[in-house]
Amino acid sequence: MRRYGARRVEQACSLSLDLDVVSVTKIASMLERATETSTRRCRRRSVHTATRFARDPAEFSSTPTPLTIVTEENR
Repeated sequence: MRRYGARRVEQACSLSLDLDVVSVTKIASMLERATETSTRRCRRRSVHTATRFARDPAEFSSTPTPLTIVTEENR
């Protein structure tokens, strides 16, 4: 706190908690780089398009395996 000041440390800690990053090393790095006040925009979610080698969803479905109960009478 002495080096960076209470306000900057509080901002860095608040931002790290918002991002679920509980690491003193990461918070120190944020303070060293003076990034505790910067707000980066998240990347846009990319749109997934069908690709040339995409598999048919039916190929992922499993067929149920028939179960047979073995008893003394069935042997």
